[in-house]
Amino acid sequence: MSARLLDGKTLAGKILAEARALSRAVVGKRGRAPRLAVVASAGGAAQSYLKAKLRACSEAGVEAVIHRLSAGPREKLLGLLADIVADASVDALIVETPYPRGLSAADISALLPPSKDAEGVTPEAYGRLFLSKTWAEASHRTAPCTAEALVRLVMAANIPLSGRRAVVVGRSTTVGRPAAHLLTCLDMTVTLAHSRTKGLAGLCREADLLMAAAGVPGLIKPSWVKRGALVLDAGVHRLNGRLVGDCAAGVAARAGVLTPVPGGVGPVTTAVAVLQAARLAAQGLTPSKVRSSRWSRARRGSRG
Repeated sequence: MSARLLDGKTLAGKILAEARALSRAVVGKRGRAPRLAVVASAGGAAQSYLKAKLRACSEAGVEAVIHRLSAGPREKLLGLLADIVADASVDALIVETPYPRGLSAADISALLPPSKDAEGVTPEAYGRLFLSKTWAEASHRTAPCTAEALVRLVMAANIPLSGRRAVVVGRSTTVGRPAAHLLTCLDMTVTLAHSRTKGLAGLCREADLLMAAAGVPGLIKPSWVKRGALVLDAGVHRLNGRLVGDCAAGVAARAGVLTPVPGGVGPVTTAVAVLQAARLAAQGLTPSKVRSSRWSRARRGSRG
């Protein structure tokens, strides 16, 4: 018996409809659509991913502007990024990974004000998310997009969650850790594990909900999965010309519900990013109104 597949495209459509309603409200209030700036390294981010974001923005009524940054001196890149951040017409910003050569995650969080952080990567946004105790609180925060996408897929599965056992395999700050926290906001009992956890296979077999987010292709074997479990695969790897996840072939034969790769987490992640951009615009938090002294100092410093 094969697992029921969770269609990420269907859920993404619902999220984009939510974003579209916010966009219309923004247009009605100020006369122009929300604007999302997407920064990518020249030749770095896959064109297909950027096209997916552009399609999602178009569907949600969000204007998207792509900025390609070529490798260069760090101070020049910081100055270019600071100029994009300071643009008063930009409501939200995403910096694609891999970051343009010369920029680090620390640079991004130092330059980006929380009011424009569409991915929940700034310390302020991250801290506010982890102060949330319930989903009602967390759902109004800006979360790392893949983490929120995973939890929205969990809720879309329509299975009992409260008090049940969840295991998250992966401890990254943008996926595993925030996803584990969001699951606790849904009253699940969560264990955060990783590829070096001792007895990982046995731990996974105890999970009613198993989340694979370690970034290791085929890490989760079919024998590691409790029969009938909800399994979410956040991995995306290209092997032998095809996309595979962190779950090995055969997991679908034991899981009750499974996110496919591709077509599962990816579309929902993109939709969440667009929704959070529209939400920031709707909140009316623009640099002309809210200006972080921290990124203002960083911007002045980047110009020497």
